[in-house]
Amino acid sequence: MRNWITGAVVFAGAYLVWIVLAGALPALVLLFTGVLLASGLRPLVRQLQGRMPFGAAVGAAFGALVVVVAIISFVLLAPLGAESERLLSAVPGYVTSLQAQLAALESVIRNDAMATQVAGMLSSSAGAAVTVIGSHLLGGPAFIATLIGNSVLIVLLAVGWALTADELRAFVLSLCGPAAKKDWEKAFGIIGVRLSAYVQGIVLNGAVVGVATGAALGFLGTPYALLLAFVVAILQAIPMVGAVLSGPVVLLVVLAASGWTKMLVMLGIFAAIQLVDQNVLSPIIFGNRVQLSFLLIIFSTVVGGMLLGVAGAFLAVPAAAVVQVIVVEIIAPALRAGHHRKT
Repeated sequence: MRNWITGAVVFAGAYLVWIVLAGALPALVLLFTGVLLASGLRPLVRQLQGRMPFGAAVGAAFGALVVVVAIISFVLLAPLGAESERLLSAVPGYVTSLQAQLAALESVIRNDAMATQVAGMLSSSAGAAVTVIGSHLLGGPAFIATLIGNSVLIVLLAVGWALTADELRAFVLSLCGPAAKKDWEKAFGIIGVRLSAYVQGIVLNGAVVGVATGAALGFLGTPYALLLAFVVAILQAIPMVGAVLSGPVVLLVVLAASGWTKMLVMLGIFAAIQLVDQNVLSPIIFGNRVQLSFLLIIFSTVVGGMLLGVAGAFLAVPAAAVVQVIVVEIIAPALRAGHHRKT
């Protein structure tokens, strides 16, 4: 009976912890985003710290960030909004155009039934994808207010983390024994370097790929070049998966607006940009500081997307990097040491 009661209590406790964590997931997502932001600005804070007090260095770094974001928003917000409105209003006509152009493939493809299914599937997914992206960009005052509120919370959390991270780290290390303290100190250092490199690399990589894609779309005379380049740059934050998500959207919009010739040209350009990015640009930007396998990136992105949607997909890779460091530097050595003691 005692074992049954103990098991029931443990199960109930685990269930309560799960409920609390599930309810706190939005707050945890904001907190982790703030940690990423603070990690990305940490090198700048360290440089400024040599010239001014630590608190002033943190304030100056985040102040510079706010100014840069404000300037970018002022320059891009109005054009993006205008292009989004035009795209949303043109969606019904574009869906009809896609159905007609894809249905024309039936005369080329022998299997008419398969061609019809492919045409219907692609045209439906095109309309759904464009509608979802447009609705997020033009979600109305409520969406804009939520976005601004979350952005302010993330910045505040990032400032708080930047100011207290060293104290929290010292407190955690004070709870460890001599051997564990050395392992955890090494793990914290690796995590900080990888998160900082990841954030800086994602921003630079997204900017370069977005500008290159926008330039190609503008050269082809495709409408919505700025909006599509913005979508590509944002989704580029999901390594190895972002291009799979943004590519079909770009190509379907180009097909609907400009026809097959420009779509095929854009397909070749987009593929070339991604090949250069994966084989030349990304290794230069990220170097050896962010060490994640292809399998881990794909698996973490899928799990993050299933649990938290788009936000989970964006945050899954840095979260996986943190877990990987803890497993490699803390858990695995402890398990090996325990195994050696038994043998």
